[in-house]
Amino acid sequence: MIKGLSARVVLSLAVLGAIATGCTTGGTATPGTTTVPTTGQPSRTTTSKPAGGGDPLADFDPCPVLESVSSQLNLSEIEKVDEKECGAEYSPTVSFGLTKQPELAIGDAVGNGKKSDISIGSRKAKRVEAPATKTSCLVAVEVGPTSRVDVIASSDNSLDAACEAATKVATAIEPKLPK
Repeated sequence: MIKGLSARVVLSLAVLGAIATGCTTGGTATPGTTTVPTTGQPSRTTTSKPAGGGDPLADFDPCPVLESVSSQLNLSEIEKVDEKECGAEYSPTVSFGLTKQPELAIGDAVGNGKKSDISIGSRKAKRVEAPATKTSCLVAVEVGPTSRVDVIASSDNSLDAACEAATKVATAIEPKLPK
């Protein structure tokens, strides 16, 4: 049985591993603060936002979303992991994490297992089998061209159980994602 903090640590490490292997160097500008010194005047500070209106996941909070579908999916032990992730128990043998990824597209979802392009509701998604362990499964659901939410499930028993849970959770939360 997967329980408590140790399951959350495993899920967080799995997500971090999937993200780390998907990161690339180069080309993408990120918003930030720039100090521009001018001759004879005090420096001024400007803030830039990414093109396209900003982060569509800025106001998305994974835990309330999971709580809103918890009775539908019979979820338990819903627990905030950090600012981007919330974890829960799907069954006595399957736990999962719901993580917002404001700077990663679904094409950035990686892992060593089989990758499949799928649809979750009306959205593009990618399913990655065994991104971290032989019995884990990732479903990355597109929110915008460069943002997604990840549902990564881990099972005590089988890859199929993890993928079934990740897909069902992704399907349940899809209507609650930002448009």
